Amino acid sequence: MSISPVMDEQNLEPLLTVGQVAARLSVSQQFVRDHATRCKPTIPCVRLGSLLRFRNSDVTAFIEQQLQAAPFRRRRKM
Repeated sequence: MSISPVMDEQNLEPLLTVGQVAARLSVSQQFVRDHATRCKPTIPCVRLGSLLRFRNSDVTAFIEQQLQAAPFRRRRKM
């Protein structure tokens, strides 16, 4: 018997763990928890009791929003 990932019944999209999102964003798990629960910009999440789970599409949208919100700025050399 195999264990299947937690599924979002509405979209049938596998839900990601805090660790998986942290790896995808190359940040710490604490960063992901902070931005899912209290810091801005907010990463949308699904709460399952004390657990946090994330839709892949929400994480992708979060990345896209950050790319649009903060264009790269080059520092001037002095």
